[in-house]
Amino acid sequence: MLNRREMLIASAAGSLSSLSAASNLRGIPIRGGIPRVDYHAHVGDEITVDRAIELSAQRGIKFGLLQHAGVKGHGYAVSDDEQLRAWIKSLEGKSVFVGIEGEGVDWPSAFTAAALAKLDYAQSDPLGMPDRSGQVLRLWSPDFRYDNAQEFMDRYTDFHVQLISTLPIDILAVPTFLPVVFRPDYDRLWTPKRMRTIIDAAVKHRVAIEIDCRFRVPGFQFLEMAKEAKARFVFGSNFQTVEGIGDISYCIEAYQWLRLTMKDLFLPAPPGKRPTQQKT
Repeated sequence: MLNRREMLIASAAGSLSSLSAASNLRGIPIRGGIPRVDYHAHVGDEITVDRAIELSAQRGIKFGLLQHAGVKGHGYAVSDDEQLRAWIKSLEGKSVFVGIEGEGVDWPSAFTAAALAKLDYAQSDPLGMPDRSGQVLRLWSPDFRYDNAQEFMDRYTDFHVQLISTLPIDILAVPTFLPVVFRPDYDRLWTPKRMRTIIDAAVKHRVAIEIDCRFRVPGFQFLEMAKEAKARFVFGSNFQTVEGIGDISYCIEAYQWLRLTMKDLFLPAPPGKRPTQQKT
């Protein structure tokens, strides 16, 4: 039986252990055994940095705040090192992760590796897939049409892999999203072979797969295959409204269904330790 001194020592050790665990999570709160974090929270007209931080505190969720980033001439908020440094500096000392969402496939050319290393993470999504002429297809538009569904899916799968294997990203956002015209056939069009191709690339290049709440993608079959392959996952609301930001309900549903643990989730590297080398 422990005496009073031994009990105090054990209690202190337990407290230090808890503090160490919390530190390792980089401030992500845990509630009900589930990490509360939203890496896909955009700052924009409706949501300022201060408002996002206020909502984060109110909802008990740590946000990863994003700005759209890309080459100059397209209206992105971040288009060079100076703007990137200003974005990072605006969040210094605040209880958020700092990220960018790279647009297109040429966005890395706008930044130096040293500047990108200051971020907590970078992500891209496949919604900007170009057609054969290089023109960006508007996959998000309800009016989008494509004559050959199987041809589209093959090219779309390849584009997922291109993003994963060539861009200096930590997260593939909105994976397996389908345009409205194809959405009713999601389970048929996303064949095991296509899903496996994307998952294998993500595992090989250590790119985390977003569980996206807004569009409820990927589906559970994809997520089950990804877990079996030991892929890493990320929670993202992808809502750009005050009402939706921080909504990770689908992420929590998937976390519980798949019986994930913190070991299955992406966590940003410590400050200054993020690898940014261009892949080949």
